[in-house]
Amino acid sequence: MENEEVKNDNTTTEINEPTPVKNDAGNENNNIKPVKNNNWIISLLIIIIILMAAGLVYLLFFDKSRDEVKDNNTQEVEKENEKEEESSKVEEEPQEEQEVEKKYELTVYRDKYDKELTDDNKASSDTEVAFKIATVNKDAKVLDVYGTKYVLYKDDALYLYDVKNKKSEKLSLEDNYVMYKLLLDINRTKLVGISYLKSNDTVGYYNYDKKIKLYDGKYKLTINEDIDKEAEFIGAFEIVGKYLSYAPIYTPNIYLLNNEKEKVEISYKSNNDSSYAFGAYEYNGKYFYSIFNRFGDGGAVKIYSNSLKLITDKEISDVNMYSYDKNYIYLKDGKSIKKYDIEGKLISTYGPYDNIQDIDSTFVLYVENSALYLKYYDKNEAIKICDWNDDYNFEFASYYDRKALNDLDEPNKPEGLYIIFYYGYDEHGDAIRDGKGNYGIEFCYTSDKQVVEFPIKHEMGGRAKPVLYLYPTKETNVTVKFEKPELLTTTYPKYINSWNVKVSPNGDMYDKDGKYYYALYWDEKRYSETDFKEGFYVEGKDAIKFLEEKLTIIGLSDKERNEFIMYWLPIMEANKKNLVYFELTKERENSNKLIITPKPDSLLRVSIHIKKVNEKVNIKEQKLTTFNRNGFVAVEWGGMTY
Repeated sequence: MENEEVKNDNTTTEINEPTPVKNDAGNENNNIKPVKNNNWIISLLIIIIILMAAGLVYLLFFDKSRDEVKDNNTQEVEKENEKEEESSKVEEEPQEEQEVEKKYELTVYRDKYDKELTDDNKASSDTEVAFKIATVNKDAKVLDVYGTKYVLYKDDALYLYDVKNKKSEKLSLEDNYVMYKLLLDINRTKLVGISYLKSNDTVGYYNYDKKIKLYDGKYKLTINEDIDKEAEFIGAFEIVGKYLSYAPIYTPNIYLLNNEKEKVEISYKSNNDSSYAFGAYEYNGKYFYSIFNRFGDGGAVKIYSNSLKLITDKEISDVNMYSYDKNYIYLKDGKSIKKYDIEGKLISTYGPYDNIQDIDSTFVLYVENSALYLKYYDKNEAIKICDWNDDYNFEFASYYDRKALNDLDEPNKPEGLYIIFYYGYDEHGDAIRDGKGNYGIEFCYTSDKQVVEFPIKHEMGGRAKPVLYLYPTKETNVTVKFEKPELLTTTYPKYINSWNVKVSPNGDMYDKDGKYYYALYWDEKRYSETDFKEGFYVEGKDAIKFLEEKLTIIGLSDKERNEFIMYWLPIMEANKKNLVYFELTKERENSNKLIITPKPDSLLRVSIHIKKVNEKVNIKEQKLTTFNRNGFVAVEWGGMTY
């Protein structure tokens, strides 16, 4: 039975533990090996041999292609990773080295009142410590500042410090020049470039975005002994729309330059009796460009389209004879008014009109046959407002609706266009009264085509034409109030407890009805005066150079500076000899504080005081500080005469 089981065991597929063979004595014999089945071993060996052969074939024929794929893909990725690791190591090493070397601190100060940073490294009673920057050198120095956002300083190289991010950026611009100035875009919201003055009195420009120098040493300042070099340099380069202007105060030429490559776009040669200034007016990223030329009692203005197409270069008697709305500009051209679009296409021509007093985007006021007439461009009828005397000085025109009049507690006044003018000055510079105790007259052209006269019950010699520009960082609803609204006389748009306007970053304003304004306007009663213990003595013939220089130092933009000069220049030139004092933000806030909501990050208020004198006066020169713009910016300018 046992033998039969052994025999059958050779045919089974399952390998069982072999049964021990017993000897004749019946004992197990350990020296005799059990009988095994070897077929499975042979099969296993065959499989192994086949796999090895297949592997050998793969290595011989396919492994090279795999390496090539790796070379083209994986190896490239590995190389890039190696490069990034090496680059990261290279970048990390200088940072670690700089941290070790920065053993000193540069103290940056700010004004206690307007909180603007200052480039003066020495503390004073009007400054306080803003923050400190770690430096390599003990004698690191602040070179220029921009509002509360940027600090340009010299350490072991030239650096730009970002106040918000608390980081310093090393610039490729050399740090061994005499002076530097940070240049901002037309809305003063973006850093565009840096101008610099070299030791040989030549200048240059550094494009911040492209990190390149332009016009290096190609233009030289013309230094005047009456004006210090710093003042001359500050006004040299300005950003004008998409371009860069080079127009220092005392230079025979003025240039409009390309901001990205060395190319002169426009150039003009000046002379001893005239002065040029570039300006730009923005509309949704597009611009009108202007170059004003003032000489004597006359002047000329050249207006260019967005593509620098010359629109007009006609000589005019008053360079502020232009108006504009959101899409068009209206220019006095001789006795006509011409309307152009942003690309310089002539849309309409209105006129002719004699002795134009004022223009708007909808009407013109002019004098003909000793009478003041009002003419709407789209209507044929000319309306006589009043008889006109050559001593009269046109002041202002604005439309008041029924709601505005009711809110002003003047329900008996009619709706209409209100026109204000005042009497001229006598030989002593005093306002001429009309015999009724008034300094001016107000006329209204009503909605039912009637002309009504209203005597003005306040003195017209108060604080004239303050205008307020607003530049938020994004479209914002802004409310403006006065701490002493009882001092207001004329306002436009009409001030009814407050002004409420929607404002774009470029300064465009719209009221609740969608009406456009470029600024807010008001006059104030004469309630405070200066004693002229300090200020400036300025002759009328030097008024242009003086205003351009001082307003640049104070920090008005191109547009603001142009409009300021166009209003106050005729007064200074007519006086022949002037004493001038600039009432700035702190003093203006103490007189009649502006309450603006939301509160601006930067506020500049400028009021010029002009006094006619008969002879030269030695006066202590007023020290002017520079206003730098940051964030939401509000700017006001106005003035008073004595």
